[in-house]
Amino acid sequence: LVVNDRSRIPSTEFAKPRIKCNASMTGLTDKMPAYLLWLSTIVAVVLASLDSSANPEEYVAPRSASTGTRSVPTLQFVAVVTRHGSIAPFNTIPTSLYQSNDTSVWPFGEGELTQIGRVQMYKLGQIIRSLYDGFLDQAYQPDEFKATSSFVGRALQSAELFLAGLFPPTGYEVWNEHLLWQPIPVFPSLFDHHEMVLIDGNNLCPRFKEAQKLSLIKVNQVYNSILTNFLDYVLPHTGIDKRLLVKNVGSAYRIQTVFLVWESLEHASNNGLPLPDWANKIYPEPISSLWFEIAKALFTDSIDQIKYMEGELFQELVGLMKSKANNTLSPDTRMYYYSGHDYTLLALLAMLGQRSLEEIGFVSTGSALIYELHRDPDTNKFYIEVLFVDGVSPEWGPMDVDIQACDPPCDLYQLLNITDKYYKITNWKEECNFISRTA
Repeated sequence: LVVNDRSRIPSTEFAKPRIKCNASMTGLTDKMPAYLLWLSTIVAVVLASLDSSANPEEYVAPRSASTGTRSVPTLQFVAVVTRHGSIAPFNTIPTSLYQSNDTSVWPFGEGELTQIGRVQMYKLGQIIRSLYDGFLDQAYQPDEFKATSSFVGRALQSAELFLAGLFPPTGYEVWNEHLLWQPIPVFPSLFDHHEMVLIDGNNLCPRFKEAQKLSLIKVNQVYNSILTNFLDYVLPHTGIDKRLLVKNVGSAYRIQTVFLVWESLEHASNNGLPLPDWANKIYPEPISSLWFEIAKALFTDSIDQIKYMEGELFQELVGLMKSKANNTLSPDTRMYYYSGHDYTLLALLAMLGQRSLEEIGFVSTGSALIYELHRDPDTNKFYIEVLFVDGVSPEWGPMDVDIQACDPPCDLYQLLNITDKYYKITNWKEECNFISRTA
């Protein structure tokens, strides 16, 4: 599977959940200066547009007088992990009416947030505000809230839009009465290795790739006849040269083709574009379920895959919760936010048990996985509740997510014991047998 900046299999920017649940350090020094330069440029432009009529001293920021639906007395800490908003496809089948490089259809470019995706993330921020208002102050407080993101542009943009919905400026925060937005820092994450382990060219994480290879062999064996029949049907409609496909077990061409067809249909559908008649036979099913099975083989089928992709990110999350429970968290953060990708959430769900992953299904754009840390006032013990907000139908509200082998209320330390095989990492590079890009 060759993965690069513009043509990659898979980018796995997945789609709608089909089943609802019940009720790197390397490259950082190269990227950081560009990131800071980009951020500085934005700040300069914003300051240059400052309306002189907006005087911050005229405003006083009130503390929240309302109470969100999840702001209960037992709540101590919240971690929110989101998938970015809807994007344009990276690639499309040759016969697609909506080619990925057609700027009349995708004006922001290949793989970039669409207008629908921007609205998704802004509304998601508003939803989180409605859940935790009162627990989280209406005014942005650096000691209470921290936002982080992967280095990928669509995730950074999604974080900014999410924050605009979560923290609309009030009182002294209003610096321009014609622009109800305020700058809130988004820090780059050092712990999400999704880009490293998915780039096949330099085999950056051999432990991951070895496990992935075995998983792909297995999924090709199990779904061999289904893949063959599926490709026999779609190929005449796609413009893909059948001679390029090697229909044998373990062939990457078959997976590439399933992904390319799925991506072409999914992104068009997500953005309200009509699909061709031939697609009605395969979309949304069975192609979505088929791609989900392939995706699990690619990313979450084994402990090593989950561990070396998102283990350090989960290690950070549980570390914050442990510190909160031990009263050693400094600053005393109330909410931690991470803007990531579908495979970020897929791996985190898999850590809670494959049952949780199956119940959610695909992680749609604009979805959120929420960890709540509560303290029982009678026993002073801490327990975890996990929620999922579906980006396709966020109006349904948060849904409970089962934690395998941990009945509710799930004790914090029982959760840590259940999941330690995924996050017990001392040195990611050494344990992963890391290979440098320059090697």
